[in-house]
Amino acid sequence: MFNDKTSKQVLDMFTASDKELVADKKKPAENEWICMMEGIFNTLNHTMIGVVCIYTSWLCWINGFEKLYTWHVFLTLIGYHLLMAEGIVLLYSGNGWTQKLTHSHKRTIHWLVEAVGCSCCVVGIALEIYFRESTNRRHFSSTHSIVGLISLAFLALTLVNGLMALFAPELRRRIRPIYSKLGHYLTGTVCYVLGMVAIVLAYEKKIYRQNTITEGITMMTVFTIAVTVLSMVGVVKTVYNQVKTLAK
Repeated sequence: MFNDKTSKQVLDMFTASDKELVADKKKPAENEWICMMEGIFNTLNHTMIGVVCIYTSWLCWINGFEKLYTWHVFLTLIGYHLLMAEGIVLLYSGNGWTQKLTHSHKRTIHWLVEAVGCSCCVVGIALEIYFRESTNRRHFSSTHSIVGLISLAFLALTLVNGLMALFAPELRRRIRPIYSKLGHYLTGTVCYVLGMVAIVLAYEKKIYRQNTITEGITMMTVFTIAVTVLSMVGVVKTVYNQVKTLAK
């Protein structure tokens, strides 16, 4: 016969085992819930990116593509709001259309998409500078243009340390790969966020006020802010993990 002490030990053992079983059952359920929420927000993000780009493209069509300023609006929006956003999101594990791709394939697509996006931004800003120069208008006289200029400077930095991150294995004798990648994430984040801020500020410009209603501008403002936040989720997670690695 078991004494009271032995019986208590056996009971505690079964209780602990039951708790572990319950915990193991909860983990898959929690993971499913997280994956479902990631899928919902990821779909919303892609939808809002598409809505803003299509809506603004329609406004540019109304304004006339024979005007250089229209091309400035169109190219910078496509560069920041579409290509840069999608280039960032595609690296995120919760992104639907790239989940089955290998990391190597994701990185290649990221570079191609970001290269085209950056080119659109540079050409779009260059056209606006040329337009202002040819019409004797002041350069960088508004908050929108100053924020856009700062974003352009960080874009140049992002391209430089992006190349360092791409060739990190070859440069590991000079600099640890984690430093080059972390630098790329940080400068890229500043570049992208400032570019999206410049777009939000641009919604008060004449091309929007004359060609759409107030509700349309409000919708695009809300969508652009939401896209910026949602697109940064994966980057924030990666930076947090890398900082934790460096702290060890």
